Amino acid sequence: MAERRTQKPAGGPVGAVLAVVIGFVVVLGAWQGVRVLTNLGYEPTALVASTAPAHRAFVTLESYPNSYPCHGSASGAPGGGGNPGWVTFCPSTSLQVPANSLVTMTILEYDTATTLHNSFFDKVRGTLGGTMSLNGSPIAGVPASDVAHTFTLQSLPNNAPGQYLFLSVPLVGVASTAPNAVTIAGHPYPKPNVIRFQFRTGAPGTYIWHCYDPCGTGLGGYQHGFGGPMATTGYMAGTLAVVG
Repeated sequence: MAERRTQKPAGGPVGAVLAVVIGFVVVLGAWQGVRVLTNLGYEPTALVASTAPAHRAFVTLESYPNSYPCHGSASGAPGGGGNPGWVTFCPSTSLQVPANSLVTMTILEYDTATTLHNSFFDKVRGTLGGTMSLNGSPIAGVPASDVAHTFTLQSLPNNAPGQYLFLSVPLVGVASTAPNAVTIAGHPYPKPNVIRFQFRTGAPGTYIWHCYDPCGTGLGGYQHGFGGPMATTGYMAGTLAVVG
């Protein structure tokens, strides 16, 4: 079986407090039917690959139950950096895409599910058509218990007019009984779920993104699971630079 979420206890004070998103106003447009996303392109190793026609970008991320494929060795550790048991995105959480472009994102989800605290995040929001593709099938949402992580992108409070951007996509976890299918950095993992979606960027600016599934360590009560990797850039949080 694959290595699942074996979190290490937090080693010190959490360096950043993860804010809980509330009060989002969602404006629903006219539905024009759910269509399968085809011919989206896929670059498995490139963070950004601009292709013809202009103003298109392709981004690929991978999500793992531990840090062995992503963070290398540190302080003599055999791999996984200083926190090998932390869940993480790879290969980087610092993303860059062109302004005024159509972005196609592909996320390979290797982790199992952890039930969401907030069902707001079990629906696809802000993507082109309001849908995502899960292993080739279009969907607009999933049960809260099926979510491993979310990719939630949002504007900073001090962003200038025209720099508003929000989207949230539930990343469906692989079954806990799924057999190992691949070996990466010397560690076994199941065949990943492939999640794909599109969104449009506007004016140049900097945005933040992170996971709203309780897959970390520390904290308590309603915020249980939102410490450790959840509050650490480079693991389950990052930035998106829109440049132009």
